[in-house]
Amino acid sequence: MTNLRSLALAGVAFGAVAAGLPVPMAWAQEASDLSLSRVMLSTGGVGYFEFEAQVTGDAELTLDVRLDQVDDVLKSLVVYDDTGAIGTVSLPGREPLREVFRELPFSPDALAAPENLLNALRGAEVRAIGAREVVGRILSVTAEDVVHPATGLSTRQHRVTLMTDDGMRQVIMEETDSLSFVDPELQAQITDALEALAQHNERDRRELTIESFGDGQRTIRVAYVVEVPLWKSSYRLTLSDDPAVELASLQGWAVLENLSGDDWDGIELTVVSGNPVTFTQALYQAYYVERPEVPVEVFGRVMPGVDTGAIPLPGQQPMPAPAPADYAARDVAAEATMIGALAGGTIGGGYAAAEDRAMDQAQVVAAEST
Repeated sequence: MTNLRSLALAGVAFGAVAAGLPVPMAWAQEASDLSLSRVMLSTGGVGYFEFEAQVTGDAELTLDVRLDQVDDVLKSLVVYDDTGAIGTVSLPGREPLREVFRELPFSPDALAAPENLLNALRGAEVRAIGAREVVGRILSVTAEDVVHPATGLSTRQHRVTLMTDDGMRQVIMEETDSLSFVDPELQAQITDALEALAQHNERDRRELTIESFGDGQRTIRVAYVVEVPLWKSSYRLTLSDDPAVELASLQGWAVLENLSGDDWDGIELTVVSGNPVTFTQALYQAYYVERPEVPVEVFGRVMPGVDTGAIPLPGQQPMPAPAPADYAARDVAAEATMIGALAGGTIGGGYAAAEDRAMDQAQVVAAEST
């Protein structure tokens, strides 16, 4: 069976299709520690995949898994060791590039061009070897267009300014034979980042690493259930041209699709007719529990009042309640009370209490202008 999308017609008897009998088939994956040995496909849209490996002593096995199948693998993975013990099963995170660059002093965009990397690592010490050798710390990288007098064509070059012990020196990046970082740790970080980019660009897969501990030679089996295309069945009824032949030929065929991206070779294949209840769960996704924020308690302090510069007027006592009188007298008393309140009102932020005696408007004006 070929890679990518492929169809296979497995000739089986009618009873074999219905009952799910094993069918020899050529399915396989590329050489690795674990080799595919058994596949069981269901009409429920899931498939059971089993791998085997012969190991001796402590072993570390690897298995490639498609990224869109990691959740199903984490949900259903089982590991069997005949006589040994199973250790841990690990795989890279969902976004391995972000994890790689999290602790690096540059981003993936810095590796798109040499000038981007130099600008991202300003202050790092480099050694430029060309017509002369210059060692210094990166100060700036400037792009400039140069016109060739003979052809009139312009090319872009990058002028690198380095701070050396003797002051600033400039070199043309395109004219240097080599440009390397003096710090070996930084150089190793750049190499690791490039390797991570290369692995990420190769394929969108994740590598499972399975640890096993034991003595002697033994067999380790790894199995999981993942989503697969639905297998279909088709039938052929063939009648003989001879009227004397009373028997007819009935054939059943299973139509299979291999979308795993790998070749399958020498495995045991079983097709099962059934409708199991299946579900998915995003186990490969990182989740965080939301927690309420408790504010830090800051005790208040008694602060002095702000000086507004206001000066209170001489205190005045409120007027006594007027004695019963006729309506005309009451109106005069009410007017006097209002005028007294105005005289004892707030002026410039201060206050003044009303006097015991009544005041006319002239006295109020004089009090406010004092």
